[in-house]
Amino acid sequence: MRRLKRTGARRELFLKSLADTGRTRVYELRKADPAFAAAWEEAEEIAADALEAEARRRAVEGTQEPLVSAGRIVRDDDGQPIAIRRYSDNLLLALLKAHRPPRRERSVRFQLPSLRSASDAASAMAALTAGVAAGEVTPGEAAEFSKLVEAFVRALEASEFDLRLRAIEAKDDATRS
Repeated sequence: MRRLKRTGARRELFLKSLADTGRTRVYELRKADPAFAAAWEEAEEIAADALEAEARRRAVEGTQEPLVSAGRIVRDDDGQPIAIRRYSDNLLLALLKAHRPPRRERSVRFQLPSLRSASDAASAMAALTAGVAAGEVTPGEAAEFSKLVEAFVRALEASEFDLRLRAIEAKDDATRS
């Protein structure tokens, strides 16, 4: 591919286009030309692979740095700087996170009884207890399910409270009329 010289005129044209449109023609070309978009993506992958390789090298092989003490480079008997190898734990952790991201919660297939009333909540909790005992769900999963059951009961209680309050207000309105 032929490289274009970066002249002042080209730079000014690019900056004017960027100022006028908020983006450059190259992004429009990438959107319109699938072959160009694929080549762009491949170039980004190559660059990312090179960065990852360098991060891995620095994390695992380390880098040579001069030994400094009291602000001065420490030298050996021949006057040569003494070098030490430094490793990057932060890079190593970043690489590990990239290749072993935190595990996502698994989908749990556990059938709770239908919840229509507060008495259904008791049977749901009994089913959860039996599920843990049978190894169908973990105790942690059962705890999350029980939070759902508890939220259902609270919603049910709020709904029933609202109905009773409306009935009392309707009765009160009827006696006033």
